[in-house]
Amino acid sequence: MHTVTSKILKPVRAVAAAASSATDLFESLPGFAGSGGVCGVAVALFDEPWSSAFFDDRKTFGVAWEGAHLSGPSSGSIAELLGLAFTHLPPRPPAPGEGLYLDADERGVLEPGQECLVFDLMEELRRPRLGTVLVDFVRDRDDEPRRPWETLAFVDDDRGRHLAVLGRRRGGHRRFWWLPGSVARLAEFVEGRVPEHA
Repeated sequence: MHTVTSKILKPVRAVAAAASSATDLFESLPGFAGSGGVCGVAVALFDEPWSSAFFDDRKTFGVAWEGAHLSGPSSGSIAELLGLAFTHLPPRPPAPGEGLYLDADERGVLEPGQECLVFDLMEELRRPRLGTVLVDFVRDRDDEPRRPWETLAFVDDDRGRHLAVLGRRRGGHRRFWWLPGSVARLAEFVEGRVPEHA
């Protein structure tokens, strides 16, 4: 599991570490911290690196990227908010297929019988990459504590856009999803509408 996620995130780690602009962006958004809704920062590596910050506190929203700020009344749509936050995201169709998921124990060791899926996934990760977006977000909900995802990323290659998600399940177990990627699919995870399978 560690090898898989490292291979996905490696291209953007250096960019994210140097992206002080991401911190500057969310500090420039009044109401970002503890928004009472959803808030996050995206760091992307394409031909030109870019970053974006966003929040929606159920009453108002704010989005910022270099040289621009947007704000206004909340529409209540996380997909719409993310669409604004990812204005610079190049258009790519979702990758073909249904995707896959991998289950691991609390140490990150994969469950038995998933070796062939790992081989399939590593083959896809060897394809020429056209861009990667790493997203960190927090969602406040009245009915459950904050549980940020360990990994949320878009990965673009010559087949299309993929969504990579790593999260903890009950009992400390982990699940990794590798799915056809879109802002709408990402919004499902942000909203907590997590698919049980690919």
